[in-house]
Amino acid sequence: MKKYAVVIFADAKQNTEESLGRTLNALIFANDLKNRGDDVLVFFQGTGTRWIAVLEDSSHPGHALYQAVKENIKGASKACASVFQAEVTTVPLLSEFDIPGIGGATSLAKYVHEGYSLVSF
Repeated sequence: MKKYAVVIFADAKQNTEESLGRTLNALIFANDLKNRGDDVLVFFQGTGTRWIAVLEDSSHPGHALYQAVKENIKGASKACASVFQAEVTTVPLLSEFDIPGIGGATSLAKYVHEGYSLVSF
């Protein structure tokens, strides 16, 4: 079994087709990996933390896909959610290392060291 960490950086606040396309493609990729039996984790980083509230809306076209991989969502960077004022209430806020002056954040290096290949969108 291969191990993948899918990282979403795209900004929901931009409200562009490009941002939506990147996010949906990240979720499609994660779902495809999951369905093939791979070990896949999904992370929301930077302005990507804003997508969580958007995708939780059942009327959003990406909601069903988001739900399909929700069990694979490791979480969102706590520091990024704070800096970019993202509403994150339905996935874990990750605080695996401290960024001076900002707070706890996801350690993507931790997952690379655990053998995950990082794929970013």
